[in-house]
Parts: sequence; structure tokens; C-alpha cells
Amino acid sequence: MSILKEAKNYELLNTCNKCGFCVQSCSVYKEHLNEAYGTRGRLRLIKAVADGELERTSFYEKIINSCLMCEECSKNCPSGVQGHLLVQMAREDLAREKGLPFTKKLPLEKILPNNKLRSFSFKSFRNFKNIVIRPIPSLHSIRGININSVNIEKEDFLTSYKPLEVSKNSKFKVGFFVGCLMNHTMKEVAHSIVRVLVNEGCEVLAPQEQRCCGTPAHTYGHSKITRELALHNMRLFNEMKVDVIVTGCASCGNMLKNYAKVFKEDNELKDLTLEFSAKVRDITEFLMDDLKISVNKNRNNLVGKVTYHDPCHLVRGQNVTLQPRKILRDIKGIEYIEMPGANKCCGASGMFQYFYPEESMAISNKKIENIKKTNADYVVTNCPACYHRLKGNIEANKLPQKILHIIELLDPGKQIV
Repeated sequence: MSILKEAKNYELLNTCNKCGFCVQSCSVYKEHLNEAYGTRGRLRLIKAVADGELERTSFYEKIINSCLMCEECSKNCPSGVQGHLLVQMAREDLAREKGLPFTKKLPLEKILPNNKLRSFSFKSFRNFKNIVIRPIPSLHSIRGININSVNIEKEDFLTSYKPLEVSKNSKFKVGFFVGCLMNHTMKEVAHSIVRVLVNEGCEVLAPQEQRCCGTPAHTYGHSKITRELALHNMRLFNEMKVDVIVTGCASCGNMLKNYAKVFKEDNELKDLTLEFSAKVRDITEFLMDDLKISVNKNRNNLVGKVTYHDPCHLVRGQNVTLQPRKILRDIKGIEYIEMPGANKCCGASGMFQYFYPEESMAISNKKIENIKKTNADYVVTNCPACYHRLKGNIEANKLPQKILHIIELLDPGKQIV
């Protein structure tokens, strides 16, 4: 039986009262102005498939897979319908009933879950970019993604990481979940996170054995891979007896906090998942809420106006909004400017930007226009995917702004120019 027809799931499909609040907030719908692309329309299509009135056609697949999973519909629904979770359920149904296309199956099943193969893939792409893409300007942007602007590390963070010494009376034993993108493309930001934590009296452990958090597999309905990755990461960090698990990636943090939901019907793993998820913190959340650090000092003499972009998986996925803003407002010497539509999606949404480049670019262009309105010198965020999307579009539009991960502003060892 399809998971759509399971009693508890089918009942959820009938909770939508078709009011339309979800449509008003849906960025993809606004680009198509087609009812099918709004959450209300998507849920009607999913129910039609569950009732046997509609086949899982290629058009249906496009509608279901073109959701940003930004969670705006869920936050704005007056009836509390969790639209993004129902769309995710439909994706799992598609994966089970029709299987995943090769373009998703290969990265989700083979590359991302395997540390060695993922590392090899990043290094191969680095060589390909330097040899083939960089000399040919016409190849710098592929399907709306500014490939040339993405840094690929020669040696990833976890391979090169050596723990920094900390006093014996450390405040917290911190497990650092780095995440794939930060590990392979933002090594210096990862080092900044470690330095800031150590400077605040924390012992930092970053095990090389940590694997992909599972966000891509979970997003596209591959429950088997999602569970395998979640189990590995939970057992790894729980065995280390860390006090807290910190990440500088909004998507990773959101996924790690939701491991309990992945195993919600598995009573044997309930205690393991609850213990793990309860320890997960975004870096800004940990610094402000747990360590209660003071940031009324400019640690690296940054001067200028700063604005902030909310990653979807942080602002709605984790309800973390105040902590990054407090950091930015409290740093002396910089002026914080609130961006219009700061909490709107930047257009990245993981693999969405590759499979739906036109929609992605249109959404990114709106973000670029909002950045222009701030007249800021720096755009700050705390998600590697958002960072790269914003960086690429800022450079493609020849804007003067520079993009920073928020932790860079707190690292006295980081020189910002």
C-alpha cells in the first residue's frame, strides 16, 4: 500500500481547508501563477494520486519536486497544516513507487553517503574546474549556478583538522558537525568556528568519521539512506559523550535536530534519537543562549554596513532569528541594516537550483534587489548553500557587497578585507 493511503497520512491530506495563505507566501507559485505550484494545489494533486484519480506522471513529479521546502507555507497556515512535510511524503512515495532518476540516485546513494567517494568527487571537480571551466568564461555559469565562484578546497577541513589546546577546565565538550559543503568548500570558516569555540573555553572534537547529515536524501524521499546516515552520526557523537553538537550549517542543524522525527515510529531508537537531537545547536544559538558571550567588541576591526540573510532551515526550520541579529547589532564599529525580505529563500534550496534554474534565478534576483536596497557593504548568513548562492549572484551582478559567514565576524584570527 502506498504511504499516501496509510490512515494517518491520508488524514493529514484532508486537513487543508484551501484558504490560500500558503499560495500568498510561495516563491515558486509567484513565478508561475499556476495553482498547481502552490502548496494548496500540490496537496490536491497528492490526494488525487492517493485516491487513484491521478497517475504519477512526469508533470506530477515536476510539481512535487519543484517545491523549495522552505517551510513558508507551514509557518503561514492558520490551520497548522505542515505542507512541506506532506510534499516530502509525496516525494518518498515517488521514490518508492517509481524510483529516483540517475541524476539524483547517483549522488544520493553513492557519492554523498561515502566519505571517500565524496572527497574524490570534490577533488575531481576542483581539477575539472581549474583546467576546463576557469579558462572558458562561457562555462563559468551553468544552469544559473556560478560554478567559477565556488571554492573547492585542495584538502578538506576534517582531513587537515588538528584539535586546538584548551584549558583543562573547559566549559563544554563540543562535537563539531561540519557538514559536506563547509568541509569541502569553506575550510577556513570551519577553522573560525573552532577558534571561536576554543577562545570561549570549549573543547572541540570534530571526528573524521562523521558523514553527510542526510538532508539531500531525506528531501528527495530516500528514507533508507537517510536512516543509515542518521544512525551512523548519532552513534558516533553519542559515543564521544559530548555535551553539545554544534554546526555552522543551517541545513545540517535542521536535519540533525529532526533525526527524532526520522525514527518517530521506532521505539527501540527513541532514546538514542532524543538524546542526540536535544544536544544540537546552531553556532549562533550556542554562543548566545548557552555560552552567553559578549560581542560588544569588534574582534577583527570590520568597518561598514552589514545586512543579514536568514537561511530557510534556520529561520523556519529551527526558529533561530534573534541570535544572529543580536550578534550583528552588538558588534561595535559596524552598522546593522535589516534587509527587506531577509527571511525569503535565496533560490538555492540544495539541488533545486540545478533542476529548476529558471525559478531559482528569478527567486535569487529578488534577493539581489533586496540586497541593493540596503546599501550594505557586507551580506552575512550562516548556511554554506546560501553563502555560495548569494556569492555567485552578487558577483554575477557585479555588486560591491562581500559575502561572509557570520562566524567570521567573531574570529579575531580572521582578517576581513
